[in-house]
Amino acid sequence: MSQFLHLKDKFGNDMWFGNTGEVRLAARPNVQDYSKQLQRIRDIKLRHDDVIVVGYPKSGNNWNHQMIRMLLDGTTDLPALNVNSDSFFFLDAFGEECNLLPSEKPRAFMSHLPFRFLPRDVTEKKIKVVYLTRNPKDVTVSLWCHVSNLTVPPGYGGTWPQFFEVMLEHGFWYGDVFDHMKDWEKEINARPGHPIFHSNFEETKKNTVDQVEKLDKFLGTGRGRELCEAIVMTCQLGNMHMTRRHEFTGGKDPWCHKDGISNNAFYRKGMVGDWKNWFTVAQNERFDDVYTTKMAGSKRTFAFE
Repeated sequence: MSQFLHLKDKFGNDMWFGNTGEVRLAARPNVQDYSKQLQRIRDIKLRHDDVIVVGYPKSGNNWNHQMIRMLLDGTTDLPALNVNSDSFFFLDAFGEECNLLPSEKPRAFMSHLPFRFLPRDVTEKKIKVVYLTRNPKDVTVSLWCHVSNLTVPPGYGGTWPQFFEVMLEHGFWYGDVFDHMKDWEKEINARPGHPIFHSNFEETKKNTVDQVEKLDKFLGTGRGRELCEAIVMTCQLGNMHMTRRHEFTGGKDPWCHKDGISNNAFYRKGMVGDWKNWFTVAQNERFDDVYTTKMAGSKRTFAFE
């Protein structure tokens, strides 16, 4: 596993990451050489009308990505969520054996990377970016529920209280969630002319159709409110649980879910305020202290319930 960076947290739990030397990616077994991964991503060739959907893990990434793909395609048919070589859309794990989505029409790609690691064409061609945020308490819980369902690597074998400490001290995949958000805030402020749409998870949950209409306008797809309403109905979490599942070449699951865990586990509750079912009073107070310190100077605000 030389392509992986092996660390131990202060509790002695193993943690494995894609070893790029600059950012801690998820340790995906189907990426053979992480030392070249960031350059491979930077060199990806994009169309002018492609779209990048990006945010820290568990910020509503798959949900928003699917709604955006429907807007681009003008349909309510759920596209297959797969990692087969003929329709690869997750940039961070793009490898030499993968082919990007066909370029005959606009494409939506997904990423969790900081802006500086996105494909060079994003800046040179002013590719539209949909940047996602979610309150970091729910992000922490949702990421824990995801990584605890995976074998190690790439998941995490410690307890919830231990993962909570790991997230507050230095983060997990893609590093510290607070640093990630502040870095993106800085990059957006430095690029007033770049077409970047900021989509907040809590606001989208509260007014989903209105938010999809705003995306429709930002993307220039001109689908209208009726299709936006139909897309929102199709992408309700219950429907996504029933119809969205990974399809892997040869039936192999590169995410290494534990026995008995469905490989469509990318969707869980999708609710605002689930952190209250997990955080103790002491954890909440500690989180608030860290949040206040690390997000000092940020203009980001979140609805935590």
